[in-house]
Amino acid sequence: MKAAGTLPRALIEAAGAVFFTEMDCKRNVWPWVLLLGALLLVLAGALVLDRVASWPAQELDSLIHQTSTKAKKVRDALFDVFQLQPKISIDNSLLFDQTKTALELAVVSRDTEVIRNTRQTWIGSTKRIRIHAKYRVKAGFDLSRKLNVEVTDYGVAVKVPKAKILSVEPVFLSIEELRDGLWNKIQAQDLDSALWATLELARWKEATLPEEAEQTFKKLLSEKLDNLHLHVETQFEDEKSSWPPQF
Repeated sequence: MKAAGTLPRALIEAAGAVFFTEMDCKRNVWPWVLLLGALLLVLAGALVLDRVASWPAQELDSLIHQTSTKAKKVRDALFDVFQLQPKISIDNSLLFDQTKTALELAVVSRDTEVIRNTRQTWIGSTKRIRIHAKYRVKAGFDLSRKLNVEVTDYGVAVKVPKAKILSVEPVFLSIEELRDGLWNKIQAQDLDSALWATLELARWKEATLPEEAEQTFKKLLSEKLDNLHLHVETQFEDEKSSWPPQF
């Protein structure tokens, strides 16, 4: 009977020992769990901070790549349209230097006819010169000041000198009248002056040609770059103009 009575008590004691042992184990595990959780939080925070810190650099690299691609498209477009390879900069930093040099860029030309009548009287004696001429007047840009291109995040800014008449070339020239006075004879300088006057008259008649050259340049360049989905701002400037233009 004693053996039977003592058995449940032994079982109860054994179960109690097991219970308290498990409790001790749990109490020993919790600090490690908390420590592991803290380490995971620190690691996650470090990864987030690294990713956030790397975003500006990634964005900058992407922006530089996109802008460089724009610059190459602009260089190719200028060569296709005008056979020019000017200096191209990004944020005032040189990307492509000028590789194809040209002193002038003629954009438009027009043939114009002029007639010059000259008469000069001296002591009642009159000499006469009549010249009929056709000149080819060309207008464009003096590139000795160079053509500069600035590529920005917002588009392309092109700086070019103001257009001017580059040349007046004779196409046809006829001296229709060359008559001496009785004692007032035609001299070589008289003929030179009359010829020079016809050239200047042709230049004067086409005084609006430089403005047409600027509009043509702007139109051709805009059409080419619009096809490449690039906005272009063209500035025809004098020496004191500000640069680059603001979009």
